Amino acid sequence: MSYIDALFDREHDRIHVVERREGKRQYREYPANYVFYYDDPRGKFQSIYGTPVSRFSTRNNKEFRKEVRAQSGRQIYESDINPIFRCLEDNYKGQDGPKLHTAFFDIEVDFDPERGFSPVTDPFNPITAISVYMDWLDQIVTLAVPPRHMSMATAKEIAAEFDNCFMFEKEADAT
Repeated sequence: MSYIDALFDREHDRIHVVERREGKRQYREYPANYVFYYDDPRGKFQSIYGTPVSRFSTRNNKEFRKEVRAQSGRQIYESDINPIFRCLEDNYKGQDGPKLHTAFFDIEVDFDPERGFSPVTDPFNPITAISVYMDWLDQIVTLAVPPRHMSMATAKEIAAEFDNCFMFEKEADAT
């Protein structure tokens, strides 16, 4: 099991985590844990400076903010730590990081003999091919439109030589 991503739902004080187990994506939900420490001579914990501190913990953001304000006259520690990081530490500490799925895109556009290639600020030429390589599948998929000078039959014949290459009459058909 490895953690892939997390989303903090502040409105409901919940943390939604995406995991990968045995190659499959799974979703888990945890309550948010809001924690901070404050200077307290009778505290059972110690700051990094060796001073005694007490710990405040709640699963409610409003209650957390109210208590932070109540302790405003004291030195406060760790009140700015995102609850996602606390959740990941509590539930995923010591586990290997995830092998991320990455994809690489290549977009090709037509060439206009008079105007040349279109700049990103003025994409006047139509898209002729989009390829995406997905590393977790070790696979490339290409969606293409035949060049203006080539028939669809010829383009399909050439594309048939490649796995996962799909031809379309016009750019809009590939959507």
